[in-house]
Amino acid sequence: MTDAAVSLLVERGIAGMTLSEIGKRSGYSRGLVTHHFGSKAGLLAHVHDSVAAEWLRRVQELVGESTGVEALQRVTDALLNFMIEEPNELRAMYLLRYASIDPSAEYRANVARVNRAHIRALAAWVEEGQGNGEIITDIDPRLAAELFASAIDGLLYRWLVSPDIPIAELQAILRRYVRQSLTAP
Repeated sequence: MTDAAVSLLVERGIAGMTLSEIGKRSGYSRGLVTHHFGSKAGLLAHVHDSVAAEWLRRVQELVGESTGVEALQRVTDALLNFMIEEPNELRAMYLLRYASIDPSAEYRANVARVNRAHIRALAAWVEEGQGNGEIITDIDPRLAAELFASAIDGLLYRWLVSPDIPIAELQAILRRYVRQSLTAP
């Protein structure tokens, strides 16, 4: 059902995706989809959380024991890999994330929770880099994390709107800027 929802989100958007169509596409009835997720909002929250969990798994796998600049650079590597390997999942997740700014989006809390988790992880890597002398100490780790996450979100937005942008080259530049701007002398 999740795969059917991702496909429909990418093809038709949130308004064009129905529980009935998800049931048809996944080989189940609308009633079973409703029983499993409760509502369309429940399904949207599930799709967002499922793709976000896969994103976090990929980041954690690639970052491993790295900290500081290397950890942040590996996050950009994970992003590029996810864009190449699972573009529809990423499109669906960001469609839901951007739509969550609507005050009536019932899954808004899910998106906010995932965002907070991302910032905590990024800030921890910055703090660890500061602790080992790799990252400059006159920067607030949380602010650095917010700025880094904003750069990632902006890059994703640009790619979603204009898929033909030179994403690999932009990722390489972001990777270099992270090192140049955060590395302690």
